[in-house]
Amino acid sequence: MEQKWFENWFDSPYYKLLYRHRDDQEAATFIKKLIIEINLEKGAKILDIPCGNGRHAVVMAQLGYDVTGIDLSQRNICEALLNDLSNLHFFETDMRTQIFNNHFDVVMNLFTSFGYFDSEEENRKAMLSITKSLKPKGILVIDFLNNKLLHENLKHSDILKIDGVDFIIKRKIENNFVIKSIHIKDGAKEFNFEECVQLLELKDFEKYYSPFGLATEKIYGDYQLNPFNKNSDRLIIIARKKND
Repeated sequence: MEQKWFENWFDSPYYKLLYRHRDDQEAATFIKKLIIEINLEKGAKILDIPCGNGRHAVVMAQLGYDVTGIDLSQRNICEALLNDLSNLHFFETDMRTQIFNNHFDVVMNLFTSFGYFDSEEENRKAMLSITKSLKPKGILVIDFLNNKLLHENLKHSDILKIDGVDFIIKRKIENNFVIKSIHIKDGAKEFNFEECVQLLELKDFEKYYSPFGLATEKIYGDYQLNPFNKNSDRLIIIARKKND
């Protein structure tokens, strides 16, 4: 069976190299603000899905929460497991596979980690896994791109050199997906990867999670938790599961 783009790209060492500029301090500040905003008690159980290499999960664990991270990438999970904290747990698995039921107080879906799939059925599977993992009255946090801002400000190409590796990047919007083609030259070796993310907005996410008993409580527009508007950098959704 042909691998999906995220199975190849997220497990590549070039993925980490390209995105090594990600601001860990910004991520930590965001998580701390978010925890205060949702008034989460110490010791609460949090699921980070998918967790990447664990940079958000580590911050949450250091703040005193019991944190579980899951990710499809073996490379990411191996790196995440280097963080040796007793209240931090990592598993290699697909976010579309339900492995928890009514277990977590909060589920985090961070840094544009939804909309990767080819079909509505797969999106629903992923959301079913996410929502089933939540306890009644549990909170879902979704951190996604602002598709209106992206439409208006799409940068069509980039050429980058990082540690002697050339990245030739092209972007386009097609069939309501933003598609990033990444051509890599590393000495005599060349590789091609792709990112393909569905351009979703609040009403789309509500369509996915409302059938599973969740309702939107608040939305924010950036990692400082300012109000959302059409020019916001991010779409950050806080939704709560009903008590049943």
